[in-house]
Amino acid sequence: MNTLAGLRIVEVEGVKGSVKIAFRGVRPLPLIYIHGSGLDGSLWWRQLKEVGGYAVDLPGHGLSDEVSVKTVNDYAFYVAKAAEKLVGKAFFAGHSLGGAIAQSLYLNFKEVVSGLILIGTGARLRVLPQILEGLRSRPKETINMFIDYAFGVKEGLENLIEEAEKLLFERRELLLKDLSICDRFDLLEDYRAGRIKVNVPTLIIVGELDRLTPVKYSHFLHSTITGSKLTVIREAGHMVMLEKPDEFNEALSSFIAEQKLKPV
Repeated sequence: MNTLAGLRIVEVEGVKGSVKIAFRGVRPLPLIYIHGSGLDGSLWWRQLKEVGGYAVDLPGHGLSDEVSVKTVNDYAFYVAKAAEKLVGKAFFAGHSLGGAIAQSLYLNFKEVVSGLILIGTGARLRVLPQILEGLRSRPKETINMFIDYAFGVKEGLENLIEEAEKLLFERRELLLKDLSICDRFDLLEDYRAGRIKVNVPTLIIVGELDRLTPVKYSHFLHSTITGSKLTVIREAGHMVMLEKPDEFNEALSSFIAEQKLKPV
């Protein structure tokens, strides 16, 4: 499904990163998608096809080179430097771990951030201990459980879910590393104390059935980020862009239109 998208290689300090770009006929917008744990930029194929923009493969994911990454901030560094080369300044749409990276981009690399789109994410991303331990001792069973939690709607998505289970089993060590990084991500008290103030246009999207990053996480971000817009998509879980792509793209496109993003 991702073979129709263009591909660019962006080098950051000797590390080659893969970036999928908008499908033919869709001019690239200054909009960069950041995937979640264990996945890659192909997650966003419907958005690349119908909305536009760029989807990065984080270091060690997809076609990008492996590099030592231990924190959300480490990932943010590579995304920021890639963004500078791609568009200079962009809106960042981050899902789950990607949403944590987007927040880190705003805090540490404001010069590349025009706005944020925070999807199925939170100010803190604790991971169930049984998932972290299970990935070490019972990976297949644990990944099946993780996928069950990730999809709120399964009817009609059986083939996609089966593919996701196979992919994450192949990438089980990478998934464990990413989820461990998520588990250490915590900006909650900084938001509560007012030490973090987001002053760029922000859209928050969450599926109403999300069990990995519940709706209350998004309500907190919405209540804390002045002027933010919150969209709760009905009958969708954590993988909202796959479960309800039409509704997701409508919310995304409407926000982009409001911000008057111009193709680059």
